[in-house]
Amino acid sequence: MVFLATLIIAAIIPANAAQTYSEVVSVSCYKGDHESGSYIGDLTVPVPENAGQGCNSMYSDCMGECFGCVSDFDLSEDVCYDSAGRKFLK
Repeated sequence: MVFLATLIIAAIIPANAAQTYSEVVSVSCYKGDHESGSYIGDLTVPVPENAGQGCNSMYSDCMGECFGCVSDFDLSEDVCYDSAGRKFLK
């Protein structure tokens, strides 16, 4: 029984550890069109997927029309997320 519990715990811990973030993510917020959105400001979020929701919550001018972008050092473009969490490049 102890052996089985150890196996289960060992299987769970690596999966959860890979999904945690030790630092917050810096986000640039934009309002409007994905191609030419106007810069609103910056904020931090715990995970990149929350960038759009965070921008819309933080800035009242957004009215649900903002998206948040994070720098991706592997790409030449920023990775952006809208308020629904959809991912796109800017």
